[in-house]
Amino acid sequence: MKANTSFLATLNPSCKLFAHLFVMFLLMSITNTKVTFFIWILAVLIGIFLGGWRITYFLKRLLPYFGFFVLIFWMMAAFGEGQETIWQWAWFHITKESLNHGLTIALRMLAFVTYGLLFTSTTDLTLFIMSLIHQCKLSPKWAYGLLAGLRFIPLFQSELNQMKTAHKVRGYKEKNGWKAFKRYALPLFTHGIRKSERIAIAMEARGFNGNKDRTYYRTTKIASRDWAYLLSLVSVVIGMTFL
Repeated sequence: MKANTSFLATLNPSCKLFAHLFVMFLLMSITNTKVTFFIWILAVLIGIFLGGWRITYFLKRLLPYFGFFVLIFWMMAAFGEGQETIWQWAWFHITKESLNHGLTIALRMLAFVTYGLLFTSTTDLTLFIMSLIHQCKLSPKWAYGLLAGLRFIPLFQSELNQMKTAHKVRGYKEKNGWKAFKRYALPLFTHGIRKSERIAIAMEARGFNGNKDRTYYRTTKIASRDWAYLLSLVSVVIGMTFL
């Protein structure tokens, strides 16, 4: 999660998250294929014009999910039930109802991914945690623990790459995936425990005790543009649903 210089990056993370979650929950109750498609297109347009997306960036991020789109669409359409048969061969039975149902489910999946990407690609992780503390009243003990855990992910990735490179230099080759997993998992697990202990000691030495009545170096607030984005997105999606 890294923020860019777009308009969405300036919004309050909690307000933006609530807006996107509302659209996702609304999508789960929509069975109209056209409405689902337009809501997905709305997310793409927001990402391009307000989220700082480039067409190449969008296609690169969503390209793996198009395979799932085709797979879900085919499974729901070819093995569904309905009365108006379009095509039938062997155990494949495509009906008008199953075709619409499969297309709706597949588009809903793409919409979920796009709105999720719209949030993660325009949100700074630290500001998101601070927003959970100030706007959502999350306990600092849980919030800072979550922040520290998420910060460990890129560290684990870099350490894993270093271990693989060191093994290649020494001529080590392991074809068995389970043995390779055990060879890498134990050092990573050990380093993770050591780093967690160091972070806990450092936070305790600096007076962190999880108390809510504490000062913060960075604070987040909800401004008028946050409410404008929330109300605009909700109004447009509801308007698409009913119109």
